[in-house]
Amino acid sequence: MRSTIMKRRTGRFAFAGAAVCVAALVALGGISIASTVSRSASKAPSNTLRVAVEQSPDPFDPATLGDNRTIELAQNVFDGLTDVSSTTGAAVPALATSWTVSPSGKVYTFHLRKGAKFQNGDPVTAADFVYSWNRTLSPKVASPYLFFLSGIAGATAVSSGKAKAATGIKALNPTTLQVTLTTPAGYFPELVSRWPFWVGHPKVGAKHGSSWDSPPHIVGTGAYQLTNVVGDTQYTFKANPLYFAGAPKIGAVTVDVVADPTARVARYQAGEFDAVFGLSAAALRQAQGDPTLKSQLHVKQQLGTSWLGMNNAVKPFNNIKVREAFSDAIDRKSLITVALDGLGHATGTFLPPGLPGAIANTPAASKYGGYDVTKAQALLAAAGYPGGKGFPAVTIDTDNVSTDETVMQYVQAELEQNLHITIGIKSMPQNAFNALFNSPKTAPPLYSYDFSLDYPDAQEMLQYFATSGPNGFVNYEHYSSPAFDNLVNRAVATANDSKRAALYNQAETLFMSAQPVVPLYNQSVAWLAKPYASGVGQTAQYMAKWDLGALAGVGG
Repeated sequence: MRSTIMKRRTGRFAFAGAAVCVAALVALGGISIASTVSRSASKAPSNTLRVAVEQSPDPFDPATLGDNRTIELAQNVFDGLTDVSSTTGAAVPALATSWTVSPSGKVYTFHLRKGAKFQNGDPVTAADFVYSWNRTLSPKVASPYLFFLSGIAGATAVSSGKAKAATGIKALNPTTLQVTLTTPAGYFPELVSRWPFWVGHPKVGAKHGSSWDSPPHIVGTGAYQLTNVVGDTQYTFKANPLYFAGAPKIGAVTVDVVADPTARVARYQAGEFDAVFGLSAAALRQAQGDPTLKSQLHVKQQLGTSWLGMNNAVKPFNNIKVREAFSDAIDRKSLITVALDGLGHATGTFLPPGLPGAIANTPAASKYGGYDVTKAQALLAAAGYPGGKGFPAVTIDTDNVSTDETVMQYVQAELEQNLHITIGIKSMPQNAFNALFNSPKTAPPLYSYDFSLDYPDAQEMLQYFATSGPNGFVNYEHYSSPAFDNLVNRAVATANDSKRAALYNQAETLFMSAQPVVPLYNQSVAWLAKPYASGVGQTAQYMAKWDLGALAGVGG
């Protein structure tokens, strides 16, 4: 059973790539953090990190959450078998200290950390993972991300209601979990670090029912326990002294939801917050113009790409010359400056830089995303539309997130001016936009799209967004290439990281030779953090976990 990957939003203002004025602040390799100096006086409790975010999270149920604004908080409460290194992107031990894979690549055996405990002191066992994963697969839970588990033997039988437990998930003993896959998946150790695989406490779920994921009942294994929620505006977390990696340096964290970006920055300046995430373009400009704020401003490029999507199966976008003309007619560097306030990393390739196997990591990246109006016009003429004559009026469908609207307005102007064609824009709420793709009758021929990877492996973008058949369930551009599918399938089945990356590179190169989409930019996020809040920041995917941080002078 597959579920549609929705247009992924970071829950923060998503900026494009890297600009000259802040290039020095963008570091793809690790977490951008503030330096460590003495903490100034404040009214906050001692050793409490005070954070402000833009939006309220959803309930902290690993089986049903899926947006970044919730993942970034819940990742401090729950753990999986593995985690992903914030510097290398590779799978690292979490509740499992080690794992092995069979010669067939289908059977993974995870050895759990001895002495690992839930926040209430109960031991964590392999049976708890069996319970949690089967719960995610249960049709009663209706997880939107159960497809993450679909490669496990017997998973489809559970998700379809034909079985209560997947045959491929077995507790061999209290500290050994065996997972059998239907086909090899070399990226599986990274995949099991994600939220649908986090472990929950079976007894807590059975006792408290639907309220198990809220205080005072919620029990995870993570570095922090959610202890209090005030409406949808404030969340309090306390350090877990039983955490397997040791008690965190920061004793407590309060997260306040402040929707107004100007208010967030003002309260930060007033000393109410130690860090604020979700800077608007106006707030960013304000920070860049204030010497104190500028010294506390941080920008991090994300593992994500924004693109102009085209339905390759319908006219006029079934003609590669039209698709190439659109690509050459857009000045991406100016887009970053004009539409995204000088921040950004313009791109002409699909996979983001930093992702193993991406063209963007190689010198070949310079071959893509060029701006050449003369060439664009010649391509359109060769497609049968000289000077834009006879080209049908088309509309770009987009959601009404301000960034998307601004970017698409820029794209609209470029295409109309350089190709002499008529381009409209139809903006709508994000849920309505996502729903367009549920039916061939409503699927748009031209649309804006962006996606941030959930785990650092190209499988998620190349297989789900570009292969044919059931695995390409969000292949909205209707790209079709047996050779491409073969490369991706070979890569997915390859356990060796370097060999898998090489295959991904070949696959993306083949994909881009057909120009199925027009990549525009790679996203970045910006935040403010006080100098004393070391380790408080952003990774290439999410907010950094709080146990990586410290507040100088009070707990560090």
